[in-house]
Amino acid sequence: MKNPIKTFGDVRKAGRVKLVLTAGVLVAATVAVTGATSTDFARLNFVGATLVESPRFDIGIVRADGTVEQADKDGGFDWAVAGASDLVPGKSVSTTIPVFNNTYNLKADTSFQVVLRNGDGRVAPGVPIILPFLRFTATDETNKVIFTDVTWDQAKGALGVMEPRWGAVLNNGEQFTPAASGSAKKLNLTIKYIDGPGVENYNGGQAALSVRFDAVSAAP
Repeated sequence: MKNPIKTFGDVRKAGRVKLVLTAGVLVAATVAVTGATSTDFARLNFVGATLVESPRFDIGIVRADGTVEQADKDGGFDWAVAGASDLVPGKSVSTTIPVFNNTYNLKADTSFQVVLRNGDGRVAPGVPIILPFLRFTATDETNKVIFTDVTWDQAKGALGVMEPRWGAVLNNGEQFTPAASGSAKKLNLTIKYIDGPGVENYNGGQAALSVRFDAVSAAP
């Protein structure tokens, strides 16, 4: 049985990427087999450690300083994007986000998408929203293209399956240590501010965006 875990990330034009991981809720279920006649019945409940996933299914982010970030608070985690505060029409900024499977014995089938923050992508009242002029390109750690020059609502795709870590599960703030081959991925994301007709009307504009990661567990 697959158990979902979702991760969320917030991107804002001020030049910081906020990443939020929220662990899915694991629900324990009792399986019952019942046989009955008019005079008696039998019931068998299956219980035991084999019905409980262990360890907890989890993915994490590697900070720029090489430490682990669970980013499991609603406020997220700020990730600096070089040059984002100076983004102007005709220019672009890029960032690489390392994601890893922090589960000992389960695969993590991972996808992501860009979504709006604050409901509409607005940073503050009165500040123009530059969403119509933003285009997104994404590749993985092998430079395989996931999408190219798409709008925010089309910026979604599969990052792929991360293999089980087959090593010690890491805690928030610990130094990241690589584990089994294929247990980590990288998302290379480029945001381009196109110089198109009408862009002059958005002078001083910004956009509040999110990158949301979704991972689903799978048996190795």
